[in-house]
Amino acid sequence: MIFIIFYLLLLAAIHAKLELMIEGQKSGWAINLPCWTYENKFIDWILGNKPITGYHFWLLIMFFVLFHSPYLFISFTIKKELFLLGLFCWYWIFEDWFWFLESKAFGLRNFRPGKIFWHKRWIWFLPYSYLFGMILGTTLLLLGGIK
Repeated sequence: MIFIIFYLLLLAAIHAKLELMIEGQKSGWAINLPCWTYENKFIDWILGNKPITGYHFWLLIMFFVLFHSPYLFISFTIKKELFLLGLFCWYWIFEDWFWFLESKAFGLRNFRPGKIFWHKRWIWFLPYSYLFGMILGTTLLLLGGIK
């Protein structure tokens, strides 16, 4: 399990660096990218009152497929799927957190309500989407038989 966590953190850190290069230091949530945005109540519930962008939609699809690549080598079971989906949830929290750690424009000093325009809903000291992902991810990992 330690190797999996290390790999997940490494992948998230690399992804955050790449995303900073794509979005720019001052332009989070694909605000300056030439892509569409879409919002409805379901997306608001999942993402905490922010729209999904075309950039993030296709990024999610790409990583969803990537996270399922082990099935090229192992057989599918519901427990394995739940475990992979739990890792997938935690991955996005780690990646977003690393984005803030690396961002010169935002950084940890601005990681709070009112300073990050795309994180509109906060619970305690966390963006709503982090808390949602932590609860869902942990539940899926437990159902998937985390060891």
